[in-house]
Amino acid sequence: MVSILRTRVSRIANAAIFFALALVQIIIVSWISISQEKKTEYLDIQWITQRYVLGFYISINPMSDPRFTAILVALTAGLQLLLLAVLVNVVFSNKNMIQIYPEPLYGPAYAPEEAPLVEKTINLVTRVSKEARIKVSRIYVYRKAVPNAFSLDLIPIPFFRKPYLVLNTNVLEILSDREIEAVIAHELAHVKNSDSLIRLILSIPRLFLNLVYLFIYLQIVTGILDALFDTLNLGIAVERIIFLGLVYLILAIVTKITVHFLSSANHQAEYLSDYFAAELVGSDVLINSLIHLGQRSETMQVLSREIEWLSSLSEEKKPSSTFLRKVYQRFPKTQLNEDVAREIAPSLFLEEKFEELVTNYDINLDINARSQLIEAAVPSLLERRAKYFAKVKDEETAEADFAPSVLKEKTIDWRRFDYDASQTLEQEEISSFIATLIAQPDKMVFEHELFQTAEKGSDHPSFRERILTVYRTFHLKEYEELVEQVIKETQNSGKAI
Repeated sequence: MVSILRTRVSRIANAAIFFALALVQIIIVSWISISQEKKTEYLDIQWITQRYVLGFYISINPMSDPRFTAILVALTAGLQLLLLAVLVNVVFSNKNMIQIYPEPLYGPAYAPEEAPLVEKTINLVTRVSKEARIKVSRIYVYRKAVPNAFSLDLIPIPFFRKPYLVLNTNVLEILSDREIEAVIAHELAHVKNSDSLIRLILSIPRLFLNLVYLFIYLQIVTGILDALFDTLNLGIAVERIIFLGLVYLILAIVTKITVHFLSSANHQAEYLSDYFAAELVGSDVLINSLIHLGQRSETMQVLSREIEWLSSLSEEKKPSSTFLRKVYQRFPKTQLNEDVAREIAPSLFLEEKFEELVTNYDINLDINARSQLIEAAVPSLLERRAKYFAKVKDEETAEADFAPSVLKEKTIDWRRFDYDASQTLEQEEISSFIATLIAQPDKMVFEHELFQTAEKGSDHPSFRERILTVYRTFHLKEYEELVEQVIKETQNSGKAI
């Protein structure tokens, strides 16, 4: 398809532009030297330019030896590989990360009751990988209440490559078998396209520049402190503070432009993986899998925000990851409704608090007594939460952005189009959903995406964009008809899209 080819070319172009911009920055920073004193050894060298700018001497040497910079870049690459190795070791040594294929040397690490889920997962991955003609060396399931999946393949060379595929257990719990296959196919596409290696390569110049810019900031801040506390020259200190602001502004603009192309390349990698999955299992199946994954993620993030608010009532610090994980375990594994999360968050929070009291302080409080206390407390907490949101909305504070009523005004609920209440959108229902997305371009599908847009540095496109892109690519004629229909309806109503 033309759009798939266009996306592939666009990805290569964006990655190349990012790399070129990063290379230009690396060359420039290798030419520039910032010092507090004039470097007299440069005075007789014609090609070195030295200027006094706002309290600093800036030396520009276009004839500097590039070997030193090359060594630093190589060291940065080594550091990036080391950080990746540490991260991989931490993730795969987690006790909740279970290898299910091939079976570990010392036998399975999963519980007997998990065997049917494990067997199903192996069968699904085997079937999809065979159809996709991509062999997977290891399969893991990650015991986690948040749906996610990822693949890892850093050596895409025959006889050396060992692709890993990881599926969170919640993916297996909330999706149908066909939708799980869509997720598997998406991750296998990342393996096929060598995305792990490409991301690693592109991350090296970014890390190098971040380290260099940090060093530049430290040089400037040191100069400011010297002027304030060593030479006691307030005028120079003010100049250097202005210089710091200018440098920060310039680097922020340059970094934003550079990262834009990197993010675009990463987004297009996701689109290509979606295309591959849609071709393998069907676009409608993929769209439903995206909807269910996004809805579960939203539900869990709403639950997390509610727990954080409940913790703040007693002026506690942000709840620990361990506490949140225990609350997640109490939350229904297949619940896909954020409103339910808001309603039952107080009871889950109090249940875990009582559990801590009983365990840590040997308080003798039976389950019935706990249930009665929780049942009595929940209505007042929900009422207090509602009053809090009403207050912050009236005061138009930053917290008002998280008010349920505000969030619902900014999103399109896919469940409105599930006319038969099957929790799955059929073809006609998907068309109605897509038409509404087209007609309301300023709205997202899920609440949490309002705070995780591409402009804020996300490597993944929004669910809205992924759903629209998949539909447009595989149902182009229907998509164009929906656009025409929306334009006519908009013209008739006198509104602008």
